Amino acid sequence: MPVLLEICVDTFESAVAAIQGGADRIELCSALSEGGLTPTVGLVRQIKLYLSECATLDAKGTRKHVPVYCMIRCRRGSDFCYSEQEMNAMLWDLQALKQNGADGIVFGALEPSGRVHREHCEQIANAAEKLPLTFHRAIDCTEETQLEENLKLVAQLGYTTVLTSGLNPTAEQGVETIVRMKTIATNIEEITGTRLRVMPGSGISSANALNILQRTGCDAIHGSASIIKPMENETGATKLPMGASNVDASPLKVCSKAKVQELRSLIDSI
Repeated sequence: MPVLLEICVDTFESAVAAIQGGADRIELCSALSEGGLTPTVGLVRQIKLYLSECATLDAKGTRKHVPVYCMIRCRRGSDFCYSEQEMNAMLWDLQALKQNGADGIVFGALEPSGRVHREHCEQIANAAEKLPLTFHRAIDCTEETQLEENLKLVAQLGYTTVLTSGLNPTAEQGVETIVRMKTIATNIEEITGTRLRVMPGSGISSANALNILQRTGCDAIHGSASIIKPMENETGATKLPMGASNVDASPLKVCSKAKVQELRSLIDSI
């Protein structure tokens, strides 16, 4: 089975670079510096317009469909525990994104205990209707002892992909846990017939992607393929912070078409 290459982006420029570089799928966010938040409707529409106007061809010369999966996450924070009002806000966002071209939804919510939050994840699944669902790296903030229970629930609720770094900061560090997750997912499919794709992500590069795929047996991989973009006005950017952390003074990272092409070539060589 061909390996799926998903690239996460938070700007139009990065989306174009990912598509031209050979990404199979886009995870669209805002604020990747915050771990990825809900993107704007305008950004979704602009990327979908680009895709409709600029046909991307696959290796066989036929038009390639590049789905755009949208993150649903209303704020930063690795607790992934949301109030009723936050859930309502995200459900409104989901409806707007769905109406404006989202091809899939990316979400994750946890209970204070660290278990997957059944009710909140089910709410999103019901609202997404027929759109495919990815459970994001909230899974990496759970306990390893609860991994099988959590993955079974994710699959039961209709999520078809789980994005993970193996409960570690990077996928390379968590590769052994990803192997275990892949085994659990295979067992779930054998028993229930429900397929849950395990997709390694975090710290993915051309230097480690092939090793991670071969060691885990996964058929999808996720990365940003990013580089630092020089600031056009470095002096002004550092003098006037837009917030307490002055994150705007930090270098802007954008997706590199060349880095995506490197990942594409490696994956195609398998």
